[in-house]
Amino acid sequence: MQHVEHVSLSSQVLREIRSAIVLGDLAPGARLTFRDVAQRLNASVTPVREALLQLVAERVLSVGPGRTIMVPLLTRAEFLELRAIRMTLEGMAAEAAARQAGAALADELEEIHRLLDQAKIGRDPRQATIQNRAFHFRLYDAAGLPALRGMIENIWLRTGPYHRQIFADPKQHVFDMPVRKLGRPRHSHRAVIEALRANRPSDVRKAIEADILSGDAVILPHLAADTPERLESLLRSLPELASVPATPTPKRKRAA
Repeated sequence: MQHVEHVSLSSQVLREIRSAIVLGDLAPGARLTFRDVAQRLNASVTPVREALLQLVAERVLSVGPGRTIMVPLLTRAEFLELRAIRMTLEGMAAEAAARQAGAALADELEEIHRLLDQAKIGRDPRQATIQNRAFHFRLYDAAGLPALRGMIENIWLRTGPYHRQIFADPKQHVFDMPVRKLGRPRHSHRAVIEALRANRPSDVRKAIEADILSGDAVILPHLAADTPERLESLLRSLPELASVPATPTPKRKRAA
């Protein structure tokens, strides 16, 4: 019985830490100690240690100076590699889901997207991050491919701390309803919903790929540049990334 309770507690702690990472509650570069995380979760140190070390083994967390466990700071090349993987895996899942589901799923996604817009209107980046993740994973769950879903989950854990940045700046928001401004682009989620209703799986895939790409403008300027050698290696493997600027875009200074 003690073993069962320990396994249950460890699973719960691991689930809580995963959620904090993917929702951006733990920011890139955050340093984590067993004791601090245990206090935050009101748990003992042992299951926290097990959970953090498991996430290190999965490359979700990294070991920094002095063997400190931390949320990794991705470089541009690392982020773009993960983004390319997301495009492939999530595009596959989205297209498969469209073959399995129809109008009922479209209705569910429309309601989630409405909640996403409400969170953006209310300037609540955490809630917006929750609803954005809910939209994607409700779609991917409908594919009925658990192994693929698990791979996507792992990638989101590695890029999740940066997703919150997309919703932190209201000027970057693309609204669909109820207050979409004239001249603003349509949100890719709307294209997903419409393609589902029209039973066009390939268009669902394209819409999800467009949604993934839409985060570049917000995230890439915050990431560290790579060495020329690393960039050259990346472009040899993924030549389609040649159109992405190799260095961060300088931030404009605000007028006094």
